[in-house]
Amino acid sequence: MPMKSFLVMMLAANALVAQTRTIPAEIKIDFTVREFGLSKVEGGFQSDGIPAEATFEGDMLVAFEGCVAANSFATGVAARDRNVVNKEEFLDAEKYPTICFTADKIEFVGKIGPKTTYDMRGDLTLRGETHPIEVRVVQTDAKSLEASFSIDRTQWSVGTGPAALVISDNVDLVAKINLN
Repeated sequence: MPMKSFLVMMLAANALVAQTRTIPAEIKIDFTVREFGLSKVEGGFQSDGIPAEATFEGDMLVAFEGCVAANSFATGVAARDRNVVNKEEFLDAEKYPTICFTADKIEFVGKIGPKTTYDMRGDLTLRGETHPIEVRVVQTDAKSLEASFSIDRTQWSVGTGPAALVISDNVDLVAKINLN
């Protein structure tokens, strides 16, 4: 093989490899759930140093996985937060310390200005139970992703005791992902 052809081939291979990059991420999730059918309870979770990562090929998101700490649940009401974190009928964070999502399919939806939108499908593991969910993800800039989705908490057996009478089954979530 002539040296010139070999060099061109090596440069092309390097360009392809350089296009795929995995970026560490930090996650903060905000949620809203209705209580007694009237008032809204708002709160959040954080990754608290638990590794998360997004993989890009060129500028396109192709893979994502991340977790938040179950014991990071916070609504600003200390007694409620302790109950949700510690009780078996809720998060039982000692037994199930993380809540994790792994994407198994990411589809490009479109790009408007600096924002790129994806539909992501994958598995959410909460309290040791794994179920598929769909998430709409918007990449707002080179360092930020925002995912919006809703889940039925009963699918993961969260709040199935007496609390089931006062808490809505549907939980709306927004995950803010900071790419480092």
